[in-house]
Amino acid sequence: MGGHEQFILTVSQNGYGKRSSAYEYRVSRRGGKGIIAMTVNERNGPLVASFPIEESGQIMLVTDGGQLIRVPVEHISIIGRSTQGVIIFDTADDEQVMYVEGIPEEEEGEEGVEAGDVD
Repeated sequence: MGGHEQFILTVSQNGYGKRSSAYEYRVSRRGGKGIIAMTVNERNGPLVASFPIEESGQIMLVTDGGQLIRVPVEHISIIGRSTQGVIIFDTADDEQVMYVEGIPEEEEGEEGVEAGDVD
């Protein structure tokens, strides 16, 4: 069962994040009260993103100050669902993470198109 386990990546506005097992999230039906995905406090800030992620890929974080960073998913800690998380991107005091995107691992033989390569 561990080989098919899926992980949920959660990232907050102040650059904190974590991976949690999808098995820790219960199924909620109509009228449900919601599920805590990350402890939100002054240190973390509000949540920016939460989505399923593969361990072999990377994520890209973008701040409101224009900084961009790529982080391998395997370097992000796997911890419980309702915990605070760990620092993924150490932002400046006046800077906040605004956008997070998952980047799948490129397969062998797959090449990216560079600027100017137009047929």
